[in-house]
Amino acid sequence: MPLLFCRESQLEPQNTRKKDQPNGKKSRPVSATDIVRVKGGCMAGDSDDQEENRLKQSGNTNALQRYRLVRHLNLEHLREVVQEEISIQLGISGKDTQDSERLEILNKKYWLLEQKWWYSYLYLKDGCQRRAFDLWRSHTKWYMHQMLKDDCASRNGCCARGCGCCHLREPSPKRKLGVGHCTVECGCCRNARGFEVSEEDKRVLKKEYRAMMNRLPEHRIILVATWGVAGDCFESPFDMIQVDAPPSYGSLL
Repeated sequence: MPLLFCRESQLEPQNTRKKDQPNGKKSRPVSATDIVRVKGGCMAGDSDDQEENRLKQSGNTNALQRYRLVRHLNLEHLREVVQEEISIQLGISGKDTQDSERLEILNKKYWLLEQKWWYSYLYLKDGCQRRAFDLWRSHTKWYMHQMLKDDCASRNGCCARGCGCCHLREPSPKRKLGVGHCTVECGCCRNARGFEVSEEDKRVLKKEYRAMMNRLPEHRIILVATWGVAGDCFESPFDMIQVDAPPSYGSLL
């Protein structure tokens, strides 16, 4: 089952699930709004080395890997929502639904995805992991890292052209998590390819993408998006952010 649609209990680290009490009563399950402390004062999502090794040996991913994957997939869907909203507002959406009705649906969808994003954020351990993530995301143009731009260009997104749409995108007060590179809902990309991708094709593409990410929890795109770490590159990740001019990859196509 794709992690984005896992039940809440499946996203919880196994060492934080409470067993039935001796009197036969079951403990209240941990909810998305709870901050649960377990033995040793750890937060939900923390795990010691033994627990992490046990999960790896059993074939289950640890809390950090679940965090990386769930959060990455959530951001992809958040960008889709925002880019479709922009397309509707600019009058270039390929949807048949009435604009006002569709915008209301997208508004609700964004809210739900935003809740999932913050829930997955709770799985990031305090300490160096949290500091590393917060430092990287303190740069408002973190997503303009060279490797993320190359990924957008390879998918024939706006970074493959000289339009500069990705460079010009800015987070709005109501859509702070929706900024980033192109998705299938990007209106500029829709005009460039000259056709609308069917809903069935979108589902197939997303299913294959999730399957790939499930197999590669350390995927380079997730590492760059989460930490700014790019393979064997030892340069400062902030030096890899290009914001001086809109990118153009026309010579690569």
